[in-house]
Amino acid sequence: MAQQNRLTRIEKVLDYIHDNLDEPINVTNLAERSCWSRWQFQRVFGEATGLTVAQYIRELRLSKAAELLLSSTSRQVDVAMQCGFDSEISFSRAFKQMFHCTPRSYRQRGKRQGLRTPLHYRTNNALSADKSKAFTQIRIENHDSLCLYGMHDWIRGPFSSAPDFLERVPKLWNSVEKQAAAIKDKKPIGIIDTHYDAQHPEQMCYWAGYLGERLEGQESIVVPAQEYAVIPVHGKVSEVEKAVGWFLHCWLPESNYYSVSGYELEKYDVNYNPNSTQSYMEYWLPIQPR
Repeated sequence: MAQQNRLTRIEKVLDYIHDNLDEPINVTNLAERSCWSRWQFQRVFGEATGLTVAQYIRELRLSKAAELLLSSTSRQVDVAMQCGFDSEISFSRAFKQMFHCTPRSYRQRGKRQGLRTPLHYRTNNALSADKSKAFTQIRIENHDSLCLYGMHDWIRGPFSSAPDFLERVPKLWNSVEKQAAAIKDKKPIGIIDTHYDAQHPEQMCYWAGYLGERLEGQESIVVPAQEYAVIPVHGKVSEVEKAVGWFLHCWLPESNYYSVSGYELEKYDVNYNPNSTQSYMEYWLPIQPR
């Protein structure tokens, strides 16, 4: 119960932050709202979110500004004021630090990249010493087209009448890893083609492979440029299904985006271990604005 009360208090603070991004917000005021001391609040917030309070507020403000640059014709100075910055100079400096380009360049490029969305509470599990956090933050990214070399198989996903992905996908990765054992600095990526195929009506085509040199006997798939919601997944591979399920049933309906058919991506750390609670990967799900 104490754990739940802590998270409820953080949720109330998050709601206040989300509703007042265009107003001055300071840690002392947030701590008073949470009924913790300034030091206690910062510690609990960091444990539950993996972020500092200042970092979270800054990233949300800049993400809101980036969205306004793409979706409106407002002047840069007006965008800065609307997102809580006291000058265009401070706004431009902070924007470049986060997005590695100027606000003008971002607008001209016309792609959503690096956008942070508000944190959402998604688990009742007690906080532990691993990387799992009580709150999840979805990122919005526009991914350039990519070419993957590897192997593929037809699988039945978690929503089919007879799921078999938990058996077929690991076998496919084992075959690919044997072929690519000598490759250094491998970047493993899984690709799920969700387009309907009349010859495989209840199946999806799953690709396992690495970005880089093509090996003998491998095939290739080209994935076109697409906008994605990036779902962080901490822990064992079994956490992927839970995280994607939460995204589809909880986050997506309340967002400003639709899920679309296309190519879903699984991006793994180089040393990803599917059986480790310390592992991290990202699930990229194609979306489009409502």
